[in-house]
Amino acid sequence: MDLIERPGSVVRRHPWEVSRARFFITLIQRLGLPGVTEGWLDVGAGDAWFAQQLLAELPRSTRLACWDTHYAATEIPQWAGELPGLEFSSSRPTGVFGGMLMLDVIEHVEDDVGFVRDVVDGSLAADGWVLVSVPAYQSLFSSHDRGLKHFRRYSPGAIRAVLESAGLAVKARGSLFHSLLPLRGAQALREKYRPPAVAPTGIGAWQGGERLTKALTMALDAEARASLAMATRSLPPLPGLTTWAFCRRASQAGS
Repeated sequence: MDLIERPGSVVRRHPWEVSRARFFITLIQRLGLPGVTEGWLDVGAGDAWFAQQLLAELPRSTRLACWDTHYAATEIPQWAGELPGLEFSSSRPTGVFGGMLMLDVIEHVEDDVGFVRDVVDGSLAADGWVLVSVPAYQSLFSSHDRGLKHFRRYSPGAIRAVLESAGLAVKARGSLFHSLLPLRGAQALREKYRPPAVAPTGIGAWQGGERLTKALTMALDAEARASLAMATRSLPPLPGLTTWAFCRRASQAGS
């Protein structure tokens, strides 16, 4: 969860956030990354809930660093106390990392190519990998994106161009949350004629009950499993609300 969305206390996680975490952890496992990656960097880690879920699935000796420029110096000890085993920093951690997560991050950066290139050049091991996800399709840009301080959304081709311009080669790609795409499309279309009176809230405002949360999470999980099956079988991805790419350095494209 982005820090901008995080309420004072989190009672129940949004189904989107839970299903997203399960999808990417399963993808990471199927790519065979946990046992071969020396050091992990979660770029734009937010409140580190995803990092905590991921760490539970990694070898006990794993170093997982959470970097978010919005961490205040006074917050870092609090995060560390609540989430043992993780490292936290408001500036880019030193050293190099075998794996790098940029999940729903670069849409917040004005110079996306420059940002990715700088982090990859400065923090990624020579044989390392990068997993990126972004909100899909600029035509869906709405008050939701403005409220979260997004600069843009991306088509699959657009994010590939950004990553390749930053010196990466896309090795696998896919999409997620197909059923949510028409809902966001309807919202974006409606706003062209009737701007919202109140800015939409993010996932931190979720107040659904336990049964509703469970039902929606199960539905999204089922859809995510189908998305993963298509990705691992090299099938063309269906359009979805999120698009993702797994990358290596361009110099390692044959590995």
